[in-house]
Amino acid sequence: MNENRGLRTWSLVALAVASLLPLGVACGANSNNQPNTAANGNPTVNPPPPGSSAYAGYPQQPGYPPQQPGYASAQPAQQGYPPAAPPGYAPAPGYPPPPAQPAPAASQPPPAPLAPTDPNTLQAIIQGIQGALQGQTVPPGSVPGDLTEAGLKLHAAHVAPGMQPEGSELKQNLTEGQHAVMMVTLQAGKCYAIVGFSPPGGLKDVDLNLLAPPFYLTLAGQDLTHNNTPVIGASPSPMCPVVAFPLQYKLDVFARSGSGQVAVQLYSKNK
Repeated sequence: MNENRGLRTWSLVALAVASLLPLGVACGANSNNQPNTAANGNPTVNPPPPGSSAYAGYPQQPGYPPQQPGYASAQPAQQGYPPAAPPGYAPAPGYPPPPAQPAPAASQPPPAPLAPTDPNTLQAIIQGIQGALQGQTVPPGSVPGDLTEAGLKLHAAHVAPGMQPEGSELKQNLTEGQHAVMMVTLQAGKCYAIVGFSPPGGLKDVDLNLLAPPFYLTLAGQDLTHNNTPVIGASPSPMCPVVAFPLQYKLDVFARSGSGQVAVQLYSKNK
C-alpha cells in the first residue's frame, strides 16, 4: 500500500518537471543577444546599450540623428585644419582667425585736368555748345598782315615761348553769347598751349573751354581770364598729357561779351 502511494507521488513530480521544461527553453531563447522577429518576418537586431564599445569606429549613417555625447566621433578633423565653428561663434582657441575678405575696389577718380578749371561753369558750357557753330579753320598764317593774325602771333610769343603752331587755326566771327567748337589732338611726349586773340574794338571777353573725351562732359582746361586774349596752358604751366596714345579734345570758344573776329591756335613743343 505504501509502495503504491510512493510511486504515485514520484509520477506526479515527474509530470510537473516535464511541464516546466518548455518554459525554461523559451525564456532562454529570448535573450538580448538573439535577433527579434519584426512584423514582416525579418529578424531585427537590438542596438547595444549606450557607452558600449560596439559603437566605436562606426560612421554616422545618413538619415539618422547625430550620435549622442559619449559616443565616438564619426569623422575626426583633418590634421592642420581647425574644427569648423558654428555660425556666430568664434574659432577654436589656438587657431588663427579666418582671413578677412578684401574690400571692394573703389571707383577710379576722373583724370586730373590738364589746366585749371572752374567746375561751376561746366553745366552752362555743356548747354551752350549744343547749339555751337562749327568753327571755321584756316592754315596758320594764311593771311599775312591781318591784324587778328599779327596780334595772335605776338600774344603767343609772350604766353607760349618756344612753341610752334600745330594744326589748323580757328578764325571765326562771333556775336555776344555765341559758341564755336573745333577738335584738337593732344598726345604724350609734348606740351601744349591754346592761344586766342581778338583785336581791340571786337570781342571784349572771350572764353576757351577744353572738354575731355570720350563724352566731352568734363573740363580738361579752361581760360579763367576776362579779356580778349584768352589762353589755356600759359607759360610756365603748359598742358603735358601723360596718356600714351593721342586723344581728341573738343575746344569751345565762347563770346561772353562784344562782337567781332577771333583767332585761336594750338601751340606745342617737345618735352
